[in-house]
Amino acid sequence: MNALLESMQSLQRLLRSDSPADPVARDKEIAVLRTRVPAPVLAHFDRLIKQGRKGVAEVHHGVCGACHLKLPGFLAAIRPGHEKLALCEHCGAYLVFVPEPAEALPPVVYAPRKRRYRATAMPVAVAS
Repeated sequence: MNALLESMQSLQRLLRSDSPADPVARDKEIAVLRTRVPAPVLAHFDRLIKQGRKGVAEVHHGVCGACHLKLPGFLAAIRPGHEKLALCEHCGAYLVFVPEPAEALPPVVYAPRKRRYRATAMPVAVAS
């Protein structure tokens, strides 16, 4: 995964946690993580967090983890490990594409097609 997105996810976890354990160390870690993120990206991220929304969301099966809406096809087609930042078109969160395990997908089963027979006129034998 992109190092920038990993830093943003860690920053989001720290900002959203309400753990009172060692607030000084927590503030230092937040300061270090904030220096790793470029200013324009950090400004957008802070705006989302200030509104009470997620700044970074994971994508599972083509669905945004923040707004739970299906992503458009060109965004859903991005594979994990993609280096460019992508934004959800619905909520504006930065997207992290996580690899899906193969067993999570349902198996493809093809059912045989039913044959349709055309009704034809059959000769009827007349008993005399």
